[in-house]
Amino acid sequence: MDDLIIIGAGWAGLSAAAFASHLKPSAKIRLIAQGIGSLIVTPAWLSLLDSAEGEVIEAIRMLAMRYPEHPYALAGVDSLIAAARLFAQIGAEIGLGYQFELPLYNKRAFTALGTQQSPAIVPYGYQGAAQAGTQPLFIGFEGWRDHYPALSGAPFALIAPPLSERPWDLTPTDYARYFDQPHFCAEVARLVKARLNGATAVAFPAVLGLEQHAQVLQTLQERLGVPVFELPTLPPSVPGTRLYNKLRRYLLDRRVRLQIGHPVRRGVIEGGRVLGVEVAAAGKPQFFGAKAVILATGNLYGGGLFSDDRGRIWEGIFDLPVQYVADRQRWFGAHLLSAEGHAVHHFGVRANAHLQPLNAEGAPLAENLFVAGHILAHPFGAPLPLETAEGVALATAYRAVALALR
Repeated sequence: MDDLIIIGAGWAGLSAAAFASHLKPSAKIRLIAQGIGSLIVTPAWLSLLDSAEGEVIEAIRMLAMRYPEHPYALAGVDSLIAAARLFAQIGAEIGLGYQFELPLYNKRAFTALGTQQSPAIVPYGYQGAAQAGTQPLFIGFEGWRDHYPALSGAPFALIAPPLSERPWDLTPTDYARYFDQPHFCAEVARLVKARLNGATAVAFPAVLGLEQHAQVLQTLQERLGVPVFELPTLPPSVPGTRLYNKLRRYLLDRRVRLQIGHPVRRGVIEGGRVLGVEVAAAGKPQFFGAKAVILATGNLYGGGLFSDDRGRIWEGIFDLPVQYVADRQRWFGAHLLSAEGHAVHHFGVRANAHLQPLNAEGAPLAENLFVAGHILAHPFGAPLPLETAEGVALATAYRAVALALR
């Protein structure tokens, strides 16, 4: 029997496994997921509260006080601080350079469309944006369809790096593997240096190395003599893929059992306790027993919730009650990119302060079942879940792990 089973391999699931391996190294931890989760389509930075104009943690405290059913309020701000600090420690150990210190303020991050985002914690690839000055040079690659530097801003330049295949067909991860090769990186630096013309920094699409990311950044900055930073690209996200790959190795090194590509079919609850889960396998489902289970399968977009054409939404493993609006006409607003977002983003499972999912009467369904991440309901009127995405995932994962291993 496992001490803890975590279902899901997105931000919340992988973070929960990493936190559990730290908080109780002797525990038998198993992570089971149908797929590799959302990391490879995210920029890999941490949004805690993008709209915070001052100190981020204080703004989150005020948010939690205003919305007592918000996931931040359920997990507690102290859990967020502990989670962010531990994640940054892990991020440094795996070579991605996440940094967390208080007081915490949102950073500046450029996008490929010429706008700016404001995540709170960023890995190495985005840290150079803070020293970008007023005239960064935006770089693109001739013949590549996945990034157009003219959309990012001026000045921009297209270069033709030495490739052994057609640039049109390359994915972001293909380019990242090229940058892992020292001669390729050096030639790109030579081509870009000839186009600097007084630029205060250089912005590349986020393909600066897959396995040797820190070394690639260092090489480019030394050869160009100005800060270098990345812009998020179309999926797959290389920064997200880097993080997933390194977290996976980190967990395996700490003897966490990873079962990716194995969908959980059913959770088994008896007498108010989870006994374990049934996982799809050849012939018949395989049962895995556990002392505690954390459900971190995401929302409708992540595959943790399901819907039909009649307006019903349900959770597919434990059949947990879902908080949602039954009228499908009210799920979405009139404009796709509305600043107010859409009601559907707030749907999810209700939980108490112990992150135990609640039944229709407001009582916990099972004392050793916990929920974390984007499967949790967000109160209407609160900031959009995307504004707090990684922060909620980390805070609720940390809180759930601390309770599950208690």
